[in-house]
Amino acid sequence: MTRNAEQVADGFMFPESPRWHVGRGAFVFSDIDRGEIHEWRPDAGSRRLYSHTGMISGLAFETADCVLVCDARECTLIRVDLTTGRCLGTVADFGPIRGWGINDMVRAADGTCYVDSVDFDFMAASRGEIERKRCRLLIARPDGSVAVASDEMFFPNGMAITPDGRQLIVADTRDRCLGSLEIAIDGSLGPRRIFASFPDELPDGMCLDASGATWVANHGRVVRVSFDGVELDEVFTGEARATACMLGGSDGRTLLITASDTMDREVMRHHPSGRLFQVHVDVPGAGLPSVY
Repeated sequence: MTRNAEQVADGFMFPESPRWHVGRGAFVFSDIDRGEIHEWRPDAGSRRLYSHTGMISGLAFETADCVLVCDARECTLIRVDLTTGRCLGTVADFGPIRGWGINDMVRAADGTCYVDSVDFDFMAASRGEIERKRCRLLIARPDGSVAVASDEMFFPNGMAITPDGRQLIVADTRDRCLGSLEIAIDGSLGPRRIFASFPDELPDGMCLDASGATWVANHGRVVRVSFDGVELDEVFTGEARATACMLGGSDGRTLLITASDTMDREVMRHHPSGRLFQVHVDVPGAGLPSVY
């Protein structure tokens, strides 16, 4: 089924990493380049909860009022209290294995965090000044130790964990595919199995639904794909480029989509075009990084 999404909020620079928490009754998302965390409620609009000193990206709930956040350029995970709008300190530091930056993340039920790295100067590469290269998927364990979880992907990006906690689903933006990696008891990852390919698209942020399907933002559209690679539904956001999506709402069927007209940081700095879209779908959300 093909659907068109409805714009519900604007005024952001580069919104990304939306997550739903049933206890808050709200979606929480980052505005990466402004270093902000916002929440959006289907019945009350959006409000800013936190401002950081630099770029932030991936988010993961510890509780309804506390999130872990990727400090993109410092390559650390920080803890933020959403009630007070205060940073409570650093949880993990990827310094020993850091690349140029970190991006998205997902936190498993035992507190293990999977964080994708950007191992080249993303800004310079987007301007065509340097070559892109293979990137690593990192792991931060509950004790704060860090390691490389996988090095077989080119640009690991959006991630989700299946409700049984046994599979990590990863969008590889440069390899233009979705893959599944088995999660071992100790949190380590098995080899990737590619189950969906998008030769002409750029898969990015994602979420899972209760049927086992994956919704993934492919910049030009948001597509729902089964675990055997069959496209089931698609959603369009007009001229805006969809960067991430997440299911939530009172019945779990509101698909919130973050989007922007451009990926060019210089353009968005002078002409911010970040906005949110929503569409009601048939199957509710399931699995992490949201909390249902």
